[in-house]
Amino acid sequence: MTRRLRHLAAAAFALTGLLIVTSPASAFESPNNPSSGGLVEEPKSWDGKTIRFEGEAVGEAMVRGESAWLHLNDDAYMYKNVEEGAPLEGYNAGMPVWLPAKLARRVRVFGDYKHEGDVVRVTGIFHAACGEHGGDMDIHARELEVVLPGRAVADPVVPWKLDLALVLTVGAVSAIAFDRSARRRERVGNARTRR
Repeated sequence: MTRRLRHLAAAAFALTGLLIVTSPASAFESPNNPSSGGLVEEPKSWDGKTIRFEGEAVGEAMVRGESAWLHLNDDAYMYKNVEEGAPLEGYNAGMPVWLPAKLARRVRVFGDYKHEGDVVRVTGIFHAACGEHGGDMDIHARELEVVLPGRAVADPVVPWKLDLALVLTVGAVSAIAFDRSARRRERVGNARTRR
């Protein structure tokens, strides 16, 4: 019975932690039609067509002579980060963009751990398998507009996260202590039974 009780307690603790960590999130819809996901899922439908694509510039501009690469994310975190209220949803998703370096220089802030990057809108031709770039999927842009300037990210320590960490730590330590105590009682009980 004690072993079964330990397993039930561990399962209840794990389920409680899972319920606390996961919360219902609103469905984020990319402003793009097609989105990066749509381009990946149906590349032949868009190959060679002129598209408009909006996303957060992340990483850095990789200048190659008169041209440059940008990576634009059109995921749930392109306008704001989780601390600012973006839902925990999906994964980082975006498209590589090849464009004139002079256009790439318009991007002032790139997204990283400490920054929300400039949100830009490009217009260009989508390539499902670009012959110029080793068969990779990309957009060759000829226009770039900064839609929303980037900024430093505020990442404050949120009090409820500290409270949650404390509760989970106390719960884990209690579960370990309970398990050790139960094992000790079981060993003592088995030793008495053998006598």
